[in-house]
Amino acid sequence: MTNMRIAQMSVDSFVTALAAKQPVPGGGAAAACVLAQASALGSMVIAYTQGKPKFAEHHARLERLDQIFTNARIEALDLADRDAAAYLTLNSLWKIPSDQRSAMPQWHEAVNEAIAAPSAIADLALGVLAALATMSTITSAQLASDLRIAQLFAHTAMESALLNVQVNLPQLCDVSTRAAGDAFLASRRSEGARLIAPPSAK
Repeated sequence: MTNMRIAQMSVDSFVTALAAKQPVPGGGAAAACVLAQASALGSMVIAYTQGKPKFAEHHARLERLDQIFTNARIEALDLADRDAAAYLTLNSLWKIPSDQRSAMPQWHEAVNEAIAAPSAIADLALGVLAALATMSTITSAQLASDLRIAQLFAHTAMESALLNVQVNLPQLCDVSTRAAGDAFLASRRSEGARLIAPPSAK
């Protein structure tokens, strides 16, 4: 992969790089890009709703939601780069024998960042999912399938990012920090499951 930011890559270039036998981009960057698409779909649903007399009373609220999605779309692509950089650093240190790298401060820093980056993606995804969950009654029913796809994308991004958190937690030496990580996983998965449930199931 080149030093080009993921946001600057064409779709074809990104998926080609994703398919290649190289450390990055990988699942974390892919999750962040899925989240960017979820956010974009949220904005699209709003764009097609704004201006319809039936939803005029929700104009200001929809504008606020659109700003959330716009910011999330930008942040998600930034996090794609952060996650890729974090994993690239961690991957380079895997080549060092475990008894040696465990004594290296940079190893512990790399593990922490390889957890922090996907954690940030998961939290951003949960925020997008929460925003999308408020929209079914204030947006056009003609866009209901797009709204649901956005929700599914956001939930997938969150669960995917959490997998990267989970896989790196065992590398933490501190038992209490690992326990906090496990609690983080459980809380995000529980809230995500609540938000992704169809309206009829809530």
